[in-house]
Amino acid sequence: MIVGVHGIRCLRYLTRAGSPELAARALADEWASALGASYASGVVEAAYYAHLLDLGTPQGEDDPELLSRPGQEMLMDWVSALGAPAEVTMGRTTLPVRQAAEWLARRHGDMARRFVVLFCREADTYVADPGSARRQQARAELNRVLDLHRPRVLLAHSLGSVVAYEALWHQPAELDLLITLGSPLGLPGAVYDRLSLGEGNDVRRGERPPGVRRWVNVADIGDIVAIPRDLPTRFPGIDAHHEVSLGLVASHKATRYLGVPEVAAEIAACV
Repeated sequence: MIVGVHGIRCLRYLTRAGSPELAARALADEWASALGASYASGVVEAAYYAHLLDLGTPQGEDDPELLSRPGQEMLMDWVSALGAPAEVTMGRTTLPVRQAAEWLARRHGDMARRFVVLFCREADTYVADPGSARRQQARAELNRVLDLHRPRVLLAHSLGSVVAYEALWHQPAELDLLITLGSPLGLPGAVYDRLSLGEGNDVRRGERPPGVRRWVNVADIGDIVAIPRDLPTRFPGIDAHHEVSLGLVASHKATRYLGVPEVAAEIAACV
């Protein structure tokens, strides 16, 4: 049994399916298909939490100035990590987020700019307040699915890797394998320094969660979410790290990550 936990921009599954339960089923079936013919429906389950972070803001809203103050700070941390020059990142008191977003567009393309703004909106909803009900509910949903299905493997994509890492510290689960895909866990300031791991937060940060026997990270060489690319530099608890190439357009797409040989090999060795 494999459980997957998704990243951002997954509210569309709920819109199409009509309920969180059906959205989870649709997502699980899509991920099973991406993994290959060996993984039929029922072998893969999904933890679905997108509705728990929905603030009613259309996901098409990609204006950086519409972000909350913490969301704007996250955007500035992001462009700093991507190597933006000082003239773009300095002056944080005035939060020149439009200038930062324009730098992103020039350096990585307008699609990247839109994606980062959308990511900051949804991710900030999760990480801004360590004790928020939304954050606790997202973790609780993953813990519920893990308790229900008792999987051997957990696949965590993008923001889902943050939800999973925190959930596995707050309520440990026995897992043979945790695979993080396109993970922003190491993003300085915006994510890494905001992780909420319960008692002993600073000591735990970077270690493998209890109950997890093996932790593997996979990052595309061009994925602007998976920064720093070499996540083990911040997370020594990672047992193996694979850099892959998904292609320019699909460098963060979950189904493309699930289809790489490195993921197949790690799962096959486990199950």
